[in-house]
Parts: sequence; C-alpha cells; structure tokens
Amino acid sequence: MKKLHMPPRPVTPPVPPDLKSSQATGLFFRQLLRSPEFTGFALILKRLTGLSMALNTPDVGTSRLGLSGDMGNPLCKIIRSTQDGMRRCDGCDRRHHARAGAEGKSKLYTCHAGFLDMAIPIMVQGKHVATISSGQVLAEQPSDAAFHRMCRRLAWLDIPVRRLRKAYDRALWMPRSQLTSVMHLLEIFSRQMCGNAWRIRELEASLERPQIRKARDLVEERFRESELCLADAATCAGISIAHFSHVFHKETGVPFTSYVQSRRIEEAKRLLAETDKTITEICFECGFNSLTHFNRVFRRGEGCSPMQYRLAPLPPPIGSG
Repeated sequence: MKKLHMPPRPVTPPVPPDLKSSQATGLFFRQLLRSPEFTGFALILKRLTGLSMALNTPDVGTSRLGLSGDMGNPLCKIIRSTQDGMRRCDGCDRRHHARAGAEGKSKLYTCHAGFLDMAIPIMVQGKHVATISSGQVLAEQPSDAAFHRMCRRLAWLDIPVRRLRKAYDRALWMPRSQLTSVMHLLEIFSRQMCGNAWRIRELEASLERPQIRKARDLVEERFRESELCLADAATCAGISIAHFSHVFHKETGVPFTSYVQSRRIEEAKRLLAETDKTITEICFECGFNSLTHFNRVFRRGEGCSPMQYRLAPLPPPIGSG
C-alpha cells in the first residue's frame, strides 16, 4: 500500500521558563514597545487611515500609544477626562481584551460609548503577552440624527452639548467592512512584530548571564519602589554585592543604579506624554523619593526639565513639509 505523504508539523520552540514569570512577560512587552516596527507602523496607519493604535499589557494596566501625544478620537478624550468615563472605558477595554486573549482571536466590538474598537491579542506559544488596540470610530455615518442618538447614550456624561458636537464633528467614521480589513492587517503586523521580538529575546537570553537576566527581571518588577537597591539585585542574582556590581557593569555597560534610573526616567517620559498626572505624582510613582532628585536626573538625561519635556511640540511626521 502506498504511504500517504504527510507534511511535517511546524516545529515551535518551547516557552523558556523565564517567560512564564510576570517579570519576564513585562520585559517582553517592553521589547515589543521598543521595536522600530511598532512606531513605524503606527505612523503609517495614522497617515493612511487616521486611526490610532496602542500596545497594552493583557490586563490593560499599561497602555502605550504608537505615536506619543496622539489622543485619537476627541470624544474619547472628553469621556476619559471624567472619573466615571475613565472607569467605564477601562472596564470595557479589560473585558474585551481579556476575551480576545482567552480565545486567541481578534475582536471588533462596540464599546460602552457606542464607538467601534478593535482588540488584537499577541500570543506567544499560547500565552497572551500583549494586545494591540485601535478604533474609537463612530459606528454610523455622521449626521444630526446620529449625533442625537449618541448624546442619549452619553446622557450620564455632564458635558455641554456644544462641546460634544465640536468633538463629534472631528471624530473619525469608517465603514465596518473597512475596519475589518484594518483588523486583519493589524493581525499580520502583530505576528511579524512578535516574531522579530521573540527572536531577539531568545538571542539575548542565550548570550546574557543568568545573574544579569534575573537582575533585569527584578528591576522590571520593582523599579517603582524607591527602596530597590544594589543589595536586592545581588541577592536575587545569588552572588555577592561587589561581584554583582562588577559583573553587571561589565555586561551592560552601566552601573546598576544608573540602569534603574534609566528605567524610571523611561516610565516618567511615558507618563508625561500620555497622562495628565502632576510632575510630583509622576516623580513618586516612578520610584524617586525626592522631587529635586527627580528633576536633576531627568535634566541630566534628557537635557530639559520634566515640564519642558511635557510641553515640547511633537516632531512632524516623516515626509511632512
């Protein structure tokens, strides 16, 4: 009897033990954020469709816009400016992102405010490591009747109708079929970006000493704690403080304290660009125990104060006049 030729099954590498920890998942999330593909694709998507995109942790605890300062739908900005609106938006995002991650499938859904949103889960070996979100699109073609229907849905929102109308006239509308096509495009992009980041992560893991990797994971987990110190990292790595300090500096090119400060400043820059939190709130949330020290470290690294960084105009899009 002639044997049937069966195509070989694709071989996928097992999940490294370190990716099973929340710290390592956080590191992988940051790896995705740093990829030039993420920012580049966000810019292309914005210029071609007007849509914004963001990368979110699975629990939506951290959300990072592809283009810093891009606030998306002006109506969403108004809704999120209220405490009740923020609560409703976050709850809606968490539910739909969790469902997309649990099923491993992208979701096009109607949010609590009536806008169309997308959630594209990024899966690594069956593990939900991040979600790409986009949308905030009007569900029906703009008209006076559609605007009044939206106002009835947002009756709980204590905002003047004139202000809502001004934002409504600037909001994006797109046919559902076109949004579905964009969602498929984001699925393709997410697989490509994740594949690149995964290969980089594997390479780094194979080249980096286990002690250094443990220290990086510790920083990712605890950099917001002002008490984090060199002794904690040395204990985590299982070597003496002096030896750890020497090895970390040699492997990374920077002292451990500078590495921690850089991570804190990176988070501070994100909060300055994407939230309305005060400088003082950001200072302590990022692990600094002194506003003076925070300002000094920030100015030394960025060449400007935190307030100047927040007020600086965004760079023009690539190819703009």
